[in-house]
Amino acid sequence: MKKVAIGIGLVLLAFFVIKSCGKSPEEQAENTVKDFISAIKDKEGEDAVKLLYPPFRDALAQNVKLPVEITELKPSELLACILSSMGNNIEKVKYLDAKNIDDKHVEVLVKVIDKNGIEKLFSFILIKDEKKWKIASISPVK
Repeated sequence: MKKVAIGIGLVLLAFFVIKSCGKSPEEQAENTVKDFISAIKDKEGEDAVKLLYPPFRDALAQNVKLPVEITELKPSELLACILSSMGNNIEKVKYLDAKNIDDKHVEVLVKVIDKNGIEKLFSFILIKDEKKWKIASISPVK
């Protein structure tokens, strides 16, 4: 019985390894953006912050200007709170396109529709950091 359970476990492990290896860079990067937006919508700002490329995360955190007396949070914790609150206004998200820029960069275009019906188009630039894709830039597209 143990041999059967171990065999099934190995087969499942092999399946998931092969499945994760089979995804293209564009699919992997798009999944990172989906996880980021889901984390924001679910008010899980800390999870969203983990998907940001560290230099981009630090730059965003520095742009949050609050007096020290107001908060004792670390800049990344404050950024997580802000990202969590942004999810309240998201009504619908459409993933339009993902394309390679080069070996380490992918652009993902996303349309976000807010609760007022206003559509906004965003470009997410992702960078391959070790083995994971991280968001290195988010900018509106006109």
